[in-house]
Formats: sequence, C-alpha cells, structure tokens
Amino acid sequence: MISTLPMKPASRSATVLALLLTATTAVAQSSGSVTAAPATVTAVPTTVAAPTTGTTPAVVAVAAPVTPPPRGTVALTGAAGETSVTLDVGFGIRAVAPSRLTVPVGEVLRITAPDMGTGVTYIWTKNGRALAGTSGPVLTLGPVLSDDAATYACLFSTPTTQPAPSQSLVLGVGPTSRLLNLSTRTVVGPAADQSLVSGFVVAAGSSPKRLILRAIGPSLASFGVANPLRTPVLRLYDSAGRLYENGYAYPAVVGGLTYEADLAASLAQTGAFPLPAGTRDVVVMMPFPSGSYTAQVTSGDGTAGTVLLEIYEVP
Repeated sequence: MISTLPMKPASRSATVLALLLTATTAVAQSSGSVTAAPATVTAVPTTVAAPTTGTTPAVVAVAAPVTPPPRGTVALTGAAGETSVTLDVGFGIRAVAPSRLTVPVGEVLRITAPDMGTGVTYIWTKNGRALAGTSGPVLTLGPVLSDDAATYACLFSTPTTQPAPSQSLVLGVGPTSRLLNLSTRTVVGPAADQSLVSGFVVAAGSSPKRLILRAIGPSLASFGVANPLRTPVLRLYDSAGRLYENGYAYPAVVGGLTYEADLAASLAQTGAFPLPAGTRDVVVMMPFPSGSYTAQVTSGDGTAGTVLLEIYEVP
C-alpha cells in the first residue's frame, strides 16, 4: 500500500515515496549462512546498526556470537502450516543475538529451548513477562494471531541458581508479501530548497524493520551519469521532525560482529549493487519501529549534482 505523508524539510524537487513495509514470510535470520533444504532452513539472528548523518557510518549495533554456532533451526512443514524453531543459549559466556521469524496468521509455531537436563525449570516469557500455564522445553503457539507478535525467550532455573535466559526470538505475524526496494534519482543543489526528500512509513503494530538507506553520488559516475553529487549528506527525521538516530551498540566482543561486516552481509541479502571502497556515498543501516519517517539528501560541499536515494528492507 502506498500513502502520502507530510514532509518535514521543504524541497524544490521533493520526491515523496511513502510505503507501508509489511512483515516477511516465514524466514529466520542469523549472522551465519542461510541454507535452504526440503524441510529445514538454518536461521540466523538478526542484528541492527546505528545511523550516520555524514559520509562515514558509525560502528554501532547489537551483539553477535564470538564463534557463529548453529542456532535458530527452523523446520517448515509446508502444507501442514507448521513452523518449528530451536533457540540457542550463551549463558553470558558468548554473545547470542536474537533470531527473527515472521509467520502468517493461522500458522502453528513450536519454539524449542535447549535441553538443559534434569532438575531444570523452563519459564517461557513474552516481552519479558512470564507466560502462565507454560512449562517444559517446548512452547506451542497456534493458530498464530496478530497479537502473538512479540519477543519470546525461555528462562532456565534450578533451586540453587538464578534464572538464565535462552536466545530470544523476535516473532512477527503478518502477510507474506513485502516491498524490497525503493529508489529515486534527482539533481540536488546547494540551496536549502534544492534537497531530495523522501517519506516512508513502517506499518503500525509490526516489529521494528531493519532498513538500509543509501545516498549514492560519486559511484553514479561508473554508470555513466554525468555530474554526480560529490558529497551527499543523508539525514533522517521522525514524525515529529526530530533527527532520527536510533541504533544499538556492538559490544566489544573478541571475534564479534562489527558494523561493517553486518552491513556488508545485509547488503548482500538485499541484492544492492556494490559500492567501491573509500567512496563518499552514504550508507546507513538502522532499526525503524512503526511510524512515519523522512529522509533528506543535501549537498555537503555546496556543489550541485545527481544523487540516487535508495531504501532497502533487509530480509
């Protein structure tokens, strides 16, 4: 669905791209590879990164495992309408980022916690609160409804230890179609009313969307574009007109995921064309909760030129 929303900054050549980003199909993500098989898909936890308003991204995002272990195994049964996911556990020894999974309404979902042996109590939580009437290593949801969209985890408890959490699962419930990419190309000048402005909307009630935004200027020369914008500057605003700078810090974990590595892997997932190293094009990856946003591209050196603004949803 396409809708129009008010833009915060004024623009001589304002292009409004308003989009309703919907949830993805039953897919799980992680920092490792995604392997498709007749009945199983290796799911990897999703991470998100912080914004940059200049030309060099800030190195911030969420935790990732020191050694990427197999985790979040998802079994898709197809006609049976049933999905199963097995959570990982780090116990504070290694970082385990959340897994993400989106299923359609009516699906049956089985979430399995690691088997911790005898004498362990399993406490399932939804958005950090214990779920009544649940016990054992398997939590079954189904048929799944829109209200089931939440973050789930399992706490392991014994009479002599404090509860320790499993890997969390960020569950989305929604339609199976989604918008992959939007792009707009125009000429940006040095004046305040010569910027490129684009608006987009993340659907209400959905989990935060991990989006990649790119303001591409210098690299357009390799595609034969004359006079590309030499120094694009990308700024993001929320619905109140405030600079949007949401993100998570990557913990200093030896061998852990970095912003650059996470961004490169996410760009590969979107199918975006590669940019040369050291370019002054702007690329940011951030989580966007439901709401309306405005992206503005301006000239950073007072010159005019052609710029391409792209918005990608990371699968």
